[in-house]
Amino acid sequence: MARRLKVILLEAGVELAPPEIQGHPQIVRTARMHEIMPSEVLLDKSLHYHAMAPLSRKWKRGRPDITHLTLLVLLESLAGRKGMVEVYMHTVNDEVYAFNPKVRIPKHYDRFKGLMAQLLRIGRVPPKAEEPLIYRVSDSLDSFLARQPGLILMWEHGTEASEDEVVRQAVEYGYLIGIGAFPRGDFDRRILRKATATYSIASGEPLTTWAIACRLVTSYEKIYLT
Repeated sequence: MARRLKVILLEAGVELAPPEIQGHPQIVRTARMHEIMPSEVLLDKSLHYHAMAPLSRKWKRGRPDITHLTLLVLLESLAGRKGMVEVYMHTVNDEVYAFNPKVRIPKHYDRFKGLMAQLLRIGRVPPKAEEPLIYRVSDSLDSFLARQPGLILMWEHGTEASEDEVVRQAVEYGYLIGIGAFPRGDFDRRILRKATATYSIASGEPLTTWAIACRLVTSYEKIYLT
């Protein structure tokens, strides 16, 4: 059997409302609507744009929709349903979470946000399951990557390569493929320094996170599942 395709979504804009903005009217309104505490609100730029104004690196934050779409592409693919895609999420707060291949991501966005809020609060979902479907595996990207054989970074300034070349190298050596899960800007330099290799599969053009994921998983299926 072929090795799994290993993908990590990097600097994903998935976080709970930070303490310094929990008293903002937009955060309070969301909390009241869902009958939760402001500290339990998942930050969403479409709802909390003004509340996010004082936050550092705000252009990378409050975008759980990017992660939602990309997870659906990866885990609802043929390879994903066969358990051949190993997915991780690295958040803007530097935590790393793993997704059990058996997980089925909610297609409804609000349900997904509720799931992510529970995950961030408790560290695993379901909270008391012997085999959680999503769970925290590391409190920092550095410690997580130290246990991995290598990281291929999908970067618009990287070496031009086809998705087939990237996938073959990743699968052969067991490398993670890292995709930025933020709307604009560049990777943190610390992440760039950790990369074993950097590649662009679109001739230097920026692609959305889910478009890159789609091309990679389609390539994997073509090479290893046909």
